[in-house]
Amino acid sequence: MSRIEKIKELIKIKQTQIDDFELDPYNYEEQYCEMLDCEGDISVGGIEFSPSEILSKLDPIAYRCGLLDYVDCYQDDLLDNDDDYNDLKTELEELEYELEELEYELEEEEE
Repeated sequence: MSRIEKIKELIKIKQTQIDDFELDPYNYEEQYCEMLDCEGDISVGGIEFSPSEILSKLDPIAYRCGLLDYVDCYQDDLLDNDDDYNDLKTELEELEYELEELEYELEEEEE
């Protein structure tokens, strides 16, 4: 297999990794809780509770569904700031640049 074919195969693999990339919702749990808590605490019997704490303790299924919805809703913004995703994109760009360089060199040799 030639160097160009190897790079093309690596580009396909890297593109598949980017296309299949999934955010881990638990990496964004703090942001989700901040969104839930933005209106302030709730007082019950003189004791203060955060809405995120109430939801997570009283209805963990609804909390998880909300977290998943939050990540789905803001996925594009979250992806732009995800280090792992950005690393994959950078690696893809480097491979594409390397492929262009090799193809250019091959053209120069043929002339």
